[in-house]
Amino acid sequence: MINEYLSAGFADVDHVKNQDAYFDCLSLLDSLPYFFEYKLKSYELLQLKQGMKVLEAGCGIGDDAFRMAERIMPGGSVVALDSSNEMIEKARSREVSEHLSVRFQTGDVRALPFPDHSFARCRIDRVLQHIPQPERAICELVRVLEQGGLLLAYDNDWGTFSITARDYEITRCLENFWCDSFTNSWIGRNLCDLFISSGLSNIRVQPSTCIITDFEVADKVYNLRETVRRATAEGVISREQGDCWIEELINRARKGSFMAALTAYTVVGQKNVPK
Repeated sequence: MINEYLSAGFADVDHVKNQDAYFDCLSLLDSLPYFFEYKLKSYELLQLKQGMKVLEAGCGIGDDAFRMAERIMPGGSVVALDSSNEMIEKARSREVSEHLSVRFQTGDVRALPFPDHSFARCRIDRVLQHIPQPERAICELVRVLEQGGLLLAYDNDWGTFSITARDYEITRCLENFWCDSFTNSWIGRNLCDLFISSGLSNIRVQPSTCIITDFEVADKVYNLRETVRRATAEGVISREQGDCWIEELINRARKGSFMAALTAYTVVGQKNVPK
């Protein structure tokens, strides 16, 4: 079976060879303290209140949709949308409290199937890095947001991705190989500009840095071995260089000096109320 490459595969999960790899990745990320903490902070920044109607765009397997639903009960509801039928089916199959109002459906965030001003809050998390024309997605999210409502986007800046290793040239080569495999590798740093261009106001930008010191966890999140395999297959580096690089990272992890770091941005903006 072809090894999945998470940077590219999330754009079209329904047509990959091994969909479980993407479900497992989302579950793993949700279990890591950094991801759990920024997600909780995002709910706070959205100022969720009882009775609100919320859109989670690019819901994956539903973790954030369920958590936000808890915060807007009683009376509130979450619509959780994803372009992948498989993601939606996986989310629907999960056991959750019956009192939560969460409706899952497929759809394209760049052409949302909702009327104008449908939601009090909209949230999009690590989706824009995977799709062409992210500006269309932001404009659509603003369209369906009610006047005075809040939009929150979280996404990575893969230009900041760094691995601790001795060989500068090989390391930068592999960091860039992984970075360039994303559709929008610099989307994190561009979120503020997209918000401004879409007419949002009261924009707040909060950077955060994810640091992983466990090589095996980093490999699952950042496809380190698979990146080396693909870079070798394309002749970017030699097999010997790739093997030595991975061996060094494993040895670093054993002695406690391995580190993979990435900066991401959380951006919140408000839809203007007409004067």
